[in-house]
Amino acid sequence: MNAVSAALYSTLAGGTALTALLAGTTSVYDSLVPHGASFGVVVFSLQGGGDANETPRRRKELLYTVKGISATSMKAAGAIDAQIDALLHEKTLAVTGWENYSVMREVDIAYAETTPEGRNYWHVGGTYRIRLCEA
Repeated sequence: MNAVSAALYSTLAGGTALTALLAGTTSVYDSLVPHGASFGVVVFSLQGGGDANETPRRRKELLYTVKGISATSMKAAGAIDAQIDALLHEKTLAVTGWENYSVMREVDIAYAETTPEGRNYWHVGGTYRIRLCEA
């Protein structure tokens, strides 16, 4: 896990109102949900971004998708997302080696999927722009 991923994990796993909605207090995952995991879960992953290259001081803008996934309903996934948003939107993260000065939700995500085995999963979340500069 990189420093931003570690900060996201710490923030999300430390949110008691969020973890109360999940299958377990460790049901926060970077990129993939492990095979056999119970749902609801939170999944976050880097979608893009990088160096801004606009000043001599190094600055990054990263886009992370952060979403709740439920095996019961869109409403349950939406409740998880509401807690994710309360923890991240217009907040800052403690990122080792960097100063985080902005986390903003930019895009909403909501969709359902059916696996080949016939299981249904609902995804609700958002894409967050994380702005960092060198510490």
